[in-house]
Amino acid sequence: MRQTLPRRLRWLRDPLFAFLAIGAGIFAVDVALERDDSRTIVLAEAQLTQMAQLWEAQAGRPPTDAEQRSLVADHVREEILVREARRLGLDQEDVIVRRRLAQKLTFLTEDIAALAPPEEAALRDYFLANRDRYATPGVISFSHIYFGPDQREAPSADAAAALAALAPDAWRTTGDPFLLGRTYAHASTVRVRRDFGDAFADAVLAMPADATWRGPVASAYGAHLVRVDAKTPAAAPGYEAVAKRVAADYDAERRAEANRAYFEDLRAQYTVVVAGDAGGPDPDQSATVALPGGSSPN
Repeated sequence: MRQTLPRRLRWLRDPLFAFLAIGAGIFAVDVALERDDSRTIVLAEAQLTQMAQLWEAQAGRPPTDAEQRSLVADHVREEILVREARRLGLDQEDVIVRRRLAQKLTFLTEDIAALAPPEEAALRDYFLANRDRYATPGVISFSHIYFGPDQREAPSADAAAALAALAPDAWRTTGDPFLLGRTYAHASTVRVRRDFGDAFADAVLAMPADATWRGPVASAYGAHLVRVDAKTPAAAPGYEAVAKRVAADYDAERRAEANRAYFEDLRAQYTVVVAGDAGGPDPDQSATVALPGGSSPN
């Protein structure tokens, strides 16, 4: 004989109640398990091996038993503090944490891009496309006599007069003191341009290396008499001479390109909402930028 529940308890047979009860039970079990897991720290053999290897890489020897126990204790302390910090939400909206996470994802993307080694044909094509990068810069050895505007009313005229009367051994005592020195030995063209300016560098690089005093030559500082003693023109090396540099540069560029492409793919999946019109949308971004008030980004 089927027993019936009292009217006030008949809701226990409601399917909705059963669904809610089962869901609550699953949630309670899940919370309990999560709580138990969060209080359990497991150090696998692989982690212990990695700790020992890192120690050996830095110290040059394997850790002793006491040092290994210290490594484990340090790891456990750090893990406990990290978990408690996350439980308190300290990892949220932290600038340093955010930057570190972004940096780690960038490194991961670059590492994935570098898994397959490039073929030599690709490296040679890269070398040909960037050959100027691997050229040996030209160098020049010269001496100069400086005539400055702070000490003279007409530096160029004084330089021309000094050139006409210049004795072979008098150049070290002729003219005015110059902070960067009177003699440049095996100076790169880049350095000459940096120290004196393009106009001076162009004029000096055009002079023959015959140890003859010439000038005046204008620079950013004043006027100069210049004697070029030696010049070595820039040289473009063959691929074999710089193959290692080419491979390193190619790899770096491939990593950067992979990271850029990965970010662009992610960026296209996001909608950015900017408060007001602050800064406006970046025209180079492919994602939709929604501005408050229904304003269009275009």
